[in-house]
Amino acid sequence: MEIRDPIHGNIAVGPIEQRIIDTPEMQRLKYIKQLDLSYLVFPGANNTRFEHSLGTMQVSKDLFLEPLGRDEREFSYIGLLHDIGHGPFSHLSEPYVERALGKNHEQLGEERIRNSEISDIISDSGMSLNKVLAYFRGSEKINVVGGALGADRIDYLMRDSHYTGVAYGVIDYERLKTRLVLYKGKVAVLESGISGAESMLIARYFMHSNVYKHHAKVIAAGMLREAIDISMASASFTAREMWDMSDEGLMMTIMRSKSKDARELVGRISERKLYKRAYDSIVPSSVRLDEVRGAVRKTGLKGKDFVAEIISLGGEKDDITVVNRDGDKIGNLTELSPFIKTLMDVLSKRRLIVACDKKNIDKVRLAVDRVV
Repeated sequence: MEIRDPIHGNIAVGPIEQRIIDTPEMQRLKYIKQLDLSYLVFPGANNTRFEHSLGTMQVSKDLFLEPLGRDEREFSYIGLLHDIGHGPFSHLSEPYVERALGKNHEQLGEERIRNSEISDIISDSGMSLNKVLAYFRGSEKINVVGGALGADRIDYLMRDSHYTGVAYGVIDYERLKTRLVLYKGKVAVLESGISGAESMLIARYFMHSNVYKHHAKVIAAGMLREAIDISMASASFTAREMWDMSDEGLMMTIMRSKSKDARELVGRISERKLYKRAYDSIVPSSVRLDEVRGAVRKTGLKGKDFVAEIISLGGEKDDITVVNRDGDKIGNLTELSPFIKTLMDVLSKRRLIVACDKKNIDKVRLAVDRVV
């Protein structure tokens, strides 16, 4: 079978892959947005975890079955299944489930595989179920999907750039993939591929600063988290129940919840009546979020009336090993690229966003200024 994909063209799907794709656990990913609430800013950003999973499977094949010389079919199944543990709105709901169940989305992904027919499909095919599950425990993460040059990142940068309509995530994938090698079991880049690796880290920076951490998306996410907090406090649903919901299922469940405040917040999100920024600036590491929120509450506002988030672009610990054609390490990208070294410093900076109803902006800004 072939599946037509807007990023990778025709994706060839084998019979075992098709059986996995047709399971309810994979099909539910069609109803979980890859970019959670980014569609409020970029109307085309309705791509799902399902599409991304297919794309990551294809990139895993591209990287590991040919250029890196690893003819191990398990890698493509790891790419296909790597996001199966996500709850509604992807990473947005993950902290609630992790606190309640003590597992992150990868560990929950292992649970979904073990408790479904997927485990039997993999085992019956003659492949190693343990090798597939090793990814969800972290032992295969860097080599297969995760990491600075992983299949996950390659696909989501290209896919998210396409669906949001921005050019920030465009990378020269065809050139880059021919310059990737394995060094001590991890993905590295040839010296001739340094510019491609640089462009990928730059693309990640621009996508995070302009799409993933766009202020309106951050504010909407903060409003939805507050609605989830209120709903769970009123016993409208549990974290375990939320984990099994789709994006729409969660929104509808909150709209039927016992709390008027939660319903109003979700209503505002649905109608795009988002809170407006009262403060948005880079802040030093000494600024504490609890102090900021405390200062805003002293103005008479409650938690439901404002959003306060400290965000960073992340990735400052990313580094890429560079090797010569003989397979010997010549250094790390941060050592060999002054530009990337500077970029790492930018990624570590912290940005404070505080938002509220426009009628409260002046008093909230004043309260935040006193703390910051």
